[in-house]
Amino acid sequence: MLPALTASRRRLPARRIALGAASALLALGALGAELGNATAPTVPAPLAESLAPSTWAISLPAAWLAAPVPRVRIGDRVDVLAVRQGERAYAVPVAYAARVMAVDERGVVLEVDEEGASAIAIARGGGLLLVPLLRSTR
Repeated sequence: MLPALTASRRRLPARRIALGAASALLALGALGAELGNATAPTVPAPLAESLAPSTWAISLPAAWLAAPVPRVRIGDRVDVLAVRQGERAYAVPVAYAARVMAVDERGVVLEVDEEGASAIAIARGGGLLLVPLLRSTR
């Protein structure tokens, strides 16, 4: 064998082995910390748990409304009028201080008490359209 082609067994210095092991441990620790900090996506509370005692959620589809829903946010309070259009038009208040639970282009979900829920159902059963009115906070 030629001396230039022989490879001698080269030993790694102990310092290099220790630094490599320390960096591997630090990398694993950082990865573990990242995985521990990753939170699972939060699931919103069910609507029923968001309602006050002795109240119900009622959905008012956009087709039931005589006017579009004002620019409301969750938690706002609205009053609801039932209106009859035509020659003998009239309006009747059916729900007071209903809390907005959800809103989108399809309609609005309100938190109402027993009287408000039954008044809205009776008004819709009689063919009346609904008008939500945003309450002032002042």
